[in-house]
Amino acid sequence: MTASASNTLRILTVCSHNRTRSVMMAAMLRSMLAERLGDGSVQIRSSGFGPVDLPAIDDAIDAMRRRGLDVSGHRSSMTTAALVDGADLILTAERDHVVNIAALSPEAFRRTMTLPEFLALAVTGSTDPDLDVRPWVESLTEQRTAGAYLRDAIPEVGDPTGSMPRAFEAAVATIEQQCREVTAHLVRQRL
Repeated sequence: MTASASNTLRILTVCSHNRTRSVMMAAMLRSMLAERLGDGSVQIRSSGFGPVDLPAIDDAIDAMRRRGLDVSGHRSSMTTAALVDGADLILTAERDHVVNIAALSPEAFRRTMTLPEFLALAVTGSTDPDLDVRPWVESLTEQRTAGAYLRDAIPEVGDPTGSMPRAFEAAVATIEQQCREVTAHLVRQRL
């Protein structure tokens, strides 16, 4: 199924400062999805809510380098309504990021989930080959209300910034596994 008129799946990854989690999520998803769906089939951007034009942290650069991915040229960017509105799926690290995105663009609330939240919803959601990706993603959250979202426990991606090397690598391995699972769900929906 197509994600847009150009047949490109557009994903935005978001974390607080766009220097660690969202950078790694974007790099891994870009690689995994391109491998499964082909080059040009995926457009992945990352952003945050902190200062702009800062590099990824050294630990993130090193972790991605060990996986054959180069994020050394990354510079942080701000999450904007235009970025959000242009995405078929927005994967965040924390619930607060989902809330901030919904404040920028209320329509995006249905397409915005934390990374582990998306996985939990995709497992229980249906795969409908007649739906394009964006409507399928929105169907995963159709029962979600803003009030309940603020009250409910929402799984998040912990921030490994400043962690000891072993703890940082464990956090990256978790993000990597979650990205593999996201890839599998998206590939299944697009076929």
